[in-house]
Amino acid sequence: MASTIVARLYHSEATLLQDGRVLVSGSDPEDPNYPQEYRVEVFMPPYLLSGLARPSYTIQNTDWAYGESVQIVVTGGTATVVSLIGAQSSTHGNAMGQRTIFPAFSCAGSTCTITAPPNANVSPPGWFMLFILNGPTPSIATWVRIGGDPAKLGNWPDFPDFSVPGL
Repeated sequence: MASTIVARLYHSEATLLQDGRVLVSGSDPEDPNYPQEYRVEVFMPPYLLSGLARPSYTIQNTDWAYGESVQIVVTGGTATVVSLIGAQSSTHGNAMGQRTIFPAFSCAGSTCTITAPPNANVSPPGWFMLFILNGPTPSIATWVRIGGDPAKLGNWPDFPDFSVPGL
């Protein structure tokens, strides 16, 4: 794989983007041998350079209950693998909550049925990027939530002078 042109060292991040590229940032401000670095790089992994067509799909239900069967319609290419990549944040090179799940799925023509993870032991409640793959080439991901909102983080106050953030 390609090497970075920047000494990222201890305080760095690598974040998977919805299109399959990887955003790389950070550096080590505590090491006098390397300057504080503000540039951001975008890495194109070999799986994006395979030459195979990028598959695509449509999905209606992006809020999944455990064990639920969810349908997608493949609109371009074929689905050879379905993956769920957990939303995560990391620090100091560790991503404690990172998960990759390959759920059961089956396809009949262009309609595929995906079985959501069975419980919180396999998939703690949270957000996941749903990719379908055609060989090594991923689709553009759609964010899906699995397991609902048990902490009630989405229950914003219903006050006339309160605007929901981001909406």
